[in-house]
Parts: sequence; structure tokens; C-alpha cells
Amino acid sequence: MYSSNQIESITAELRHSLGDNIPWKYEDKMAVMLSEFAQNKSDVVFEKLKVSLTDEWHSKTVKKMPKALKKQLGDLAKLSKNQKILAVPAQDSTPALVALWWPWDHGGTYSLRLKVLEQSYDNTLEPSTGLLSWCKNLFSS
Repeated sequence: MYSSNQIESITAELRHSLGDNIPWKYEDKMAVMLSEFAQNKSDVVFEKLKVSLTDEWHSKTVKKMPKALKKQLGDLAKLSKNQKILAVPAQDSTPALVALWWPWDHGGTYSLRLKVLEQSYDNTLEPSTGLLSWCKNLFSS
């Protein structure tokens, strides 16, 4: 498990790329870096976030999230409407990172949590099984 100092260090470059207009603090309960900011900053922050964290899921696509990632996130992988998870697998000496994008119910505030994963994940599609796969294979031969 990563220490708070390691999490701050590993996420420093990403946090810096999102701009200095959003405050960050370490949240011990989830072992993440947390920022809460006004809705008027959300579009810019989200666009910058997508540059670094290229894999994205929302409530309708979370079923397609890699099992290794779901297992590490646990209950955090259960998304409500407008919540998103963005991630990038481990690269070179940088561990896999996840961003939890959660608009508050009233719509005026957003929470952004950056989590460092203990293990990476593979976002390639897993082979299909079952009747549908069998039918597809039958006609593709």
C-alpha cells in the first residue's frame, strides 16, 4: 500500500496539469488525493484529465471495466448517473492511476479523487463466450 507522501508524489504531475485553481488534500479514508471545486471549473478540468487518463467508464459502460480494476476499486466502481471513472494502466515506473469524477447532487460542486493502484490492469477486450460468440464464430469462418 502506498503512503500519503508516495500518493502525493505520484499524482503531483497530473494534479499540476489540471491547473492550480483547484485545491488538493490527502483523504486518508480512501487513500486518495481529493479536490472539490465549483461546477464552472468542471469542463476545463475534465478535458485536461482526459488527456492523461485515457480509459473512461460511466454508469452505462462500467460493466465493461476490466475485472482487475473493478476488484481493486470495490464499491467505488458502482457509479451513479453523471459519475465517471477515468484511468490509465501502469507505464514504465509509474503505477496505474484512477480518477473518480463525482458531481454532487445539487450540481454546483464536483469531487475529484486520484487513486494510485497497487496493480495495473489490461483494458483489451476479453474474449466472448457463450451462444452469441459461438454464432459469430460460425458465420465468420
